[in-house]
Amino acid sequence: MTTPKVRKIVLTTNNILEMEELIRKAGQTTTEELRGSIKTTLNNWDGCKDDAENGEVLRIQRSINNQPSEDGSWTKTTVKLFLSNNESSQVEDAIKTVITGLQLPRIDTVIVTPPDVSDDATLQYLEPVWRALEEAVANGTVVDIGLADVSARLFMELYEWAEVKPSTVQVSLSSCCMVPPELNSFAQQHDVQVLTHSDPAEIVDEDIVSTITSRLGLQGGQCQIEWIARHRTIQQCFGLVRDKAYTLALSCNG
Repeated sequence: MTTPKVRKIVLTTNNILEMEELIRKAGQTTTEELRGSIKTTLNNWDGCKDDAENGEVLRIQRSINNQPSEDGSWTKTTVKLFLSNNESSQVEDAIKTVITGLQLPRIDTVIVTPPDVSDDATLQYLEPVWRALEEAVANGTVVDIGLADVSARLFMELYEWAEVKPSTVQVSLSSCCMVPPELNSFAQQHDVQVLTHSDPAEIVDEDIVSTITSRLGLQGGQCQIEWIARHRTIQQCFGLVRDKAYTLALSCNG
């Protein structure tokens, strides 16, 4: 009997605020937090690659009772999506996967970090990603959408072109010590929320992928990251983070 091949891996850490060994490590970078939560998830997972659905999709998550919020009107879920390419299918797959995993009727805000955030990135390159986000708003699965790490020029071009306007723009503190004045002025004029963040340009390193593949007995280079979603659910009345987790998808050739 031939062992079914794994074509795709979807790993969900579930709430990392429940990982005591992770919480004790203060001052972690995003990459360190992601790496640690993945290792904890794999250590608490009792499956194997033969568990792949129809020999195609393998789902990995910690064995916990993930209950939906009792009253979603008092919570807000924000997803930051890191993409490996500009295909609309990645956005669609990530949104569907997170909504299903969290048992949500919708996501309040999705902020996308495109794969190319250089000053040379063009609106044409970004169009498939944004069209997929607009479709998610149109069908009611997402309320607000935004961008991270794009140049001020590109953000303003996209805003003028887009049918559904971005409500948020995130600026990396590692690339500049302050929000570009032209972007700040534009955001104020168009009621766009400007946020800063400290996420690295690339949150995935070779150790993260090899940790997953070695646990499954796969050879190095067989799997590649498609997308990573970091999701937070906040109790709005108190501003408390109730849930923080990562979900990521990898495509595999065996």
